[in-house]
Amino acid sequence: MELAHNAELIPTAVEEILRWASPVTHIGDTTAMRLKDKVAIVTGAASGIGRSVAQVFAREGCHLTLVDINEAGLNETLAGLSGVEAVAVPADVSRSEDVQRAIGQTMDKYGRLTTMANCHGISLMEDTRIVDVLEEVFDRTIAVNLRGIFLMCKYGVPALKRSGGGAIVNLASAAALSGGGGTSYTASKGGVTALTRAIAFQNAAEGIRCNSICPGPVDTPMLQISMKKLGLTTMTSRPGTIPRIAQPEEVAVLITFLVSDEAAFITGAIYTIDGGATQH
Repeated sequence: MELAHNAELIPTAVEEILRWASPVTHIGDTTAMRLKDKVAIVTGAASGIGRSVAQVFAREGCHLTLVDINEAGLNETLAGLSGVEAVAVPADVSRSEDVQRAIGQTMDKYGRLTTMANCHGISLMEDTRIVDVLEEVFDRTIAVNLRGIFLMCKYGVPALKRSGGGAIVNLASAAALSGGGGTSYTASKGGVTALTRAIAFQNAAEGIRCNSICPGPVDTPMLQISMKKLGLTTMTSRPGTIPRIAQPEEVAVLITFLVSDEAAFITGAIYTIDGGATQH
């Protein structure tokens, strides 16, 4: 939208700005639920960051569809939620039919979709230096971490449009910015940040926002795999960084902000949450 220079068109331009700003109803109101009555799909919800996102979303009044290939973990997450409607949909996000089924079940149950938090991801032990990585390890990592985001957004964006717009957050990684996370994993997460920008660019006029976040080390089961792969038993902090690893809920709170109406003018952005590591 371009602001009009013609004085006769200024009121129309102002009305358009106010229309976009109108969802922001409770900035600074700490008593209001930030996601009240929104409907979200959360992938990777069986553990780690995805589980924490589901818990924080529920606390903020959001109805949920939980997606993960790990059905047992998914049901554990579901059992721990209260105060909102929630359903678990076991699915492999690298499979188009699974993704379409999860989105279809969401629309059937709630009649709308306003929010997507794509938090799934894998980091395989065999994903090391490029000369040593097997092609099937690369292909599987890309299929889950990048193709899975592609499919969720490809089939999720039309549902968001039918619901009047909404917000997407895609989980990338600080590895996308530093190159230190294993060949396939780093490539997949770099792709997530680029794909996020494309989605944001293509859908801004439709009232759909899309952002990505790049966490550093987070206290999740995946971190244990990564540490073992790198031969580490402890995480050491570099000078100038916060001397600890992140907790999953800290990442979940950032995602919650980005999908909330308080972030109504934020799209196409990459947020780091790494204790300051990427500033060095």
